[in-house]
Amino acid sequence: VLGTTGFPWIDAVMRQLRIEGWIPHVARLAVGCFLTRGCLWINWEEGYKVFDELQLDAEWSLNVGNWLWLSGSTFVKEHIPWFCPVEVGKKIDPSGEYVRKYVPEVRGLPTEYVFEPWK
Repeated sequence: VLGTTGFPWIDAVMRQLRIEGWIPHVARLAVGCFLTRGCLWINWEEGYKVFDELQLDAEWSLNVGNWLWLSGSTFVKEHIPWFCPVEVGKKIDPSGEYVRKYVPEVRGLPTEYVFEPWK
């Protein structure tokens, strides 16, 4: 919720959501995947609660449906996206500008380390 996962792109997304109440669609998908089946293995309902509280455009049925789908909890098992928390950031934000805006901890790093500061 606070954007302190240690994965800078995911942290940037969560910090933007907390500050602005909105994040891009691909960011919603990536965070949902990261939370439920990508890294943390947390119940989708926890993600739903946070998004419902913080999103300015929150709409119950879409929010629940998306979280169910992303977590693999629906009967639809095909075409469920999976996003690597490092590679998706590199693809969406190759210069690291977005990450640097919301994650000051990596602002001074060369671009090659912005998405993987542990390297």
